[in-house]
Amino acid sequence: MLYNPPMPAPTDNDLPSSDGLYPIRHVCAETGINPVTLRAWERRYGLIQPLRTPKGHRLYSAGDIARIHRILELLDEGVAVSQVGRVLQRETPPTGSNGSDRHHLPPPDDHAAGAHAHRQGGGVAPHVLDPIAENLLETTRALDTVQLERSYARLLMRHGWEGVHERAFLEAYETLREAARHDPLDEARFAVFTAWAVTSLSDQLRSALLLCEGPICPCVVPASGHRRLSGLLLLLAGARQGLRVLPLQDLVSPGAMQALTEQLDAPAIVVHVPSRSMHGGALEALQRLLQTDGVPAFLAGEGARGFSDLDGPRSLLTLPPQPLEAADQLSRQLLDPVEH
Repeated sequence: MLYNPPMPAPTDNDLPSSDGLYPIRHVCAETGINPVTLRAWERRYGLIQPLRTPKGHRLYSAGDIARIHRILELLDEGVAVSQVGRVLQRETPPTGSNGSDRHHLPPPDDHAAGAHAHRQGGGVAPHVLDPIAENLLETTRALDTVQLERSYARLLMRHGWEGVHERAFLEAYETLREAARHDPLDEARFAVFTAWAVTSLSDQLRSALLLCEGPICPCVVPASGHRRLSGLLLLLAGARQGLRVLPLQDLVSPGAMQALTEQLDAPAIVVHVPSRSMHGGALEALQRLLQTDGVPAFLAGEGARGFSDLDGPRSLLTLPPQPLEAADQLSRQLLDPVEH
């Protein structure tokens, strides 16, 4: 299934005058790749370098699309995405009428052609499930964590870590969570996926922290069970960027947090609030912590904005709700403080 999320179409004034340039949604329909992966290939690995309109829209040439097809071939052959660039550099372009046959766009398959025909009247195709999320869901349905781990590893190799986790991983989680409310078998699948995902992210976090240096930042993820996933993903994304986080599963008293930050000389703390609705003792404990004097506190998660206006001497900063975006901002603030 093709992944074609809504995106604004460039206006006539926004497009260059040259022909043969295509917006990202055209490229995704033509190649079957999803936009998150395509942007990760550009940003993280430099495999594709599209042109940009004055408003920042990406535009791809026929040569870019042919290069994407070749990248997909290499990934299917088992080449790791981190090594694809070296392989492409070693390859000698074949001769052809324009110097390279790979600059000619391969004919689209029937499914892609149908997708283009559906859009010719204007507008945007309806949102469908990200194919990476669909792959995870399909494997989860078998209730086999070994096959799920293998499928996950193949997705990481093909799409890169950011390509899998920027959106698709949590989309699979949310889809399973919703289905679990209506069917006992889906509830079992959700439990299997959650147990595997928490273990996998925790193992990756431990490994990533071995390579981190610099000041330690205490990070409180007070949720339990499946509610920990987005918080773990935030910590792992930060650790992959070199941020030395100290995961804490329980909210501690203001005095304990003060002693901890002083002992570690921590520049800040992070509190992940997974839900918009907290009540009882957890709500009161979090409010006391955030309203007590101390190092700045970064608030993350869907419920973060509900605490951003608390009065108190501690500086409160709200991170974006998406874990990878939050990790990017957090890492920039703490690892490069001079620039902010």
